[in-house]
Amino acid sequence: MMTLRLPLACLAALCLLPNVLRASALDELMPRPKTIEATEGTWRYAAQAIKTVPATPEIEAKGAEAYQLTITPSGVTLAGNERYAMITLKQLAALGKGTLPCATITDWPTLPNRGLLHDTGRNWQPIAQLKMQLDWLEKYKFNVFQWHITDNHGWRLQSKKYPALSRPENLDRTDRFYTQQEFKDLIAYAKQRGITVIPELDVPGHTETMRRAFKVQRMNEPKMRQIIADLFDELMTLLDPAVTPYIHIGSDEVKQHEQVPGEWIVGWVKQIEAKGFKVIAWGPGQNPSGLEKPLIRQYWMGRQVRRPTNEPYFDSQSSYYINHVDPLELLAAAAYQQPCLTGPTENHLGAIFAVWHDDAIAKPEDLLTMNPVFPAMVLYSDNFWNGREKDDMRYYGNLPDPSDPDFALAVELERRALAHKRFFNNLPYHLYPQTQMRWRMAETAEIKPFNELPWTNRVIAQGTIYPQHFFFGQSNLTNGKSGCVWFGTVVHSDSARTVELIADCMNYSRSDGRSRDSALVAGKWNAKGAEIYLNGTPIPPPKWKQPGLQGGGTREKPLVDEPWMVRQPLRVTLKKGRNELLIKLPRKGWKWSTTCFFPNAEGLTFEAPALP
Repeated sequence: MMTLRLPLACLAALCLLPNVLRASALDELMPRPKTIEATEGTWRYAAQAIKTVPATPEIEAKGAEAYQLTITPSGVTLAGNERYAMITLKQLAALGKGTLPCATITDWPTLPNRGLLHDTGRNWQPIAQLKMQLDWLEKYKFNVFQWHITDNHGWRLQSKKYPALSRPENLDRTDRFYTQQEFKDLIAYAKQRGITVIPELDVPGHTETMRRAFKVQRMNEPKMRQIIADLFDELMTLLDPAVTPYIHIGSDEVKQHEQVPGEWIVGWVKQIEAKGFKVIAWGPGQNPSGLEKPLIRQYWMGRQVRRPTNEPYFDSQSSYYINHVDPLELLAAAAYQQPCLTGPTENHLGAIFAVWHDDAIAKPEDLLTMNPVFPAMVLYSDNFWNGREKDDMRYYGNLPDPSDPDFALAVELERRALAHKRFFNNLPYHLYPQTQMRWRMAETAEIKPFNELPWTNRVIAQGTIYPQHFFFGQSNLTNGKSGCVWFGTVVHSDSARTVELIADCMNYSRSDGRSRDSALVAGKWNAKGAEIYLNGTPIPPPKWKQPGLQGGGTREKPLVDEPWMVRQPLRVTLKKGRNELLIKLPRKGWKWSTTCFFPNAEGLTFEAPALP
């Protein structure tokens, strides 16, 4: 789908020259440009040496977001989309500390829309926090922010026609909402950064706040038809279809007491379209009949759903729900999954990854520390911009064996994503090297010495491992019949040392994690009997701050130290030379997984256990 032309002679020359940017800086761009033709020399960034020239017909044929950069020792010419050309140029300057390699870069996106969704209906975020994320979205060539602004816990957009929606007694978790002026200001802020906002008023499901405000038990009460029509009308007074062409009406997970006649939804759709907007609805969702053309759909269940061939859609399939996905798991999704993989290309509107932190939060910034928002931006920037040559479900959640040629894709993507970690300073960027790990798995409930466990042939090179994935089974390492698996790795250390180890045997989802899995138990890694050993000695688990919490009734009790991303690493002592790290992982609950890696592996090498 893309080519990288870096002549070997050029690479060698650049590597030998002193004080010259290493050639790999071109190969650290995220997203990776479609083509890079490296040439000799370097250029020191200077804004006055950048010249804009007309785009060639070949560049124009690639679309409005295509661009070309020509970097020479004397300056830069850019053609086509100036915004994206400058983003690439500034990223190269940051990677090279102001010195850029000479090259011609020609680039364009595979998907027209590339976005992030935040659910501020359940958990409100301050405008400043949203704006900060918009700044980062622009840096990685995203062009959509989907603003899920209403849900059961809150109608977070001020309504002057129906002020009851914003009264504290009708809001849950917090009484905060966005004024109409704040709403318009954020849309203008996004527009300045080339980002289109898709506002979402989710109806008729997810409407507990609305039913509280209007004192109805069921959404099919006759007055609700006009109330919702009025709210869409009020929304449209705040919008310009030339700036915000889409309005999302939700329609997913409609419970029985929330269902409304199909003609109501048809009426709302026609009302919105009459004002010049395009309408998006979730799929699966309440599907009305009687529309002249198919609704634009946004699919949230990915590959389980058959899509009509004539239906334009956005892809927000399961791995793009990062409230369920742990940070290291993102690498497999970004490397091997193809967004928008079905139907004619003209119906592939784009992909949007989502943060549905269903549980209550203690403070807004927890949404960013407990969910890998920034690593997802970087990894999915490449996935959404370039697509993938194939959708390889063998690697859904688990990476290939290192002996598989496909493994190189993950190593390459990890290297480039880690090169960007330094740009995020104090922001949570929960991405660490993992592809150097070397585990094997054994299936048995028996306790045996490390070297006598029945290790399987496959070598596992990752930091988060799923014996069976909770969404899809294609990448399963086991059929689970043993009821227990072991993971072992040999860690070689160049000296005796105390090092940090990040370990977890629960991998809580940030959406109903406690209702899907067993409670944490004081003094144990989990209630399932998981254990971790270093050189035959048990590694004690953290001292849990909230053991014993379980079930949907704890949804309003915010997570504290349950996700490994917010805990301090453990400290363990390695011997010089060979060390055996072993994890026992019995099966039980929704997520059957473990995370175990060294955040700083300097001086360490890893070897898979010898086969019996």
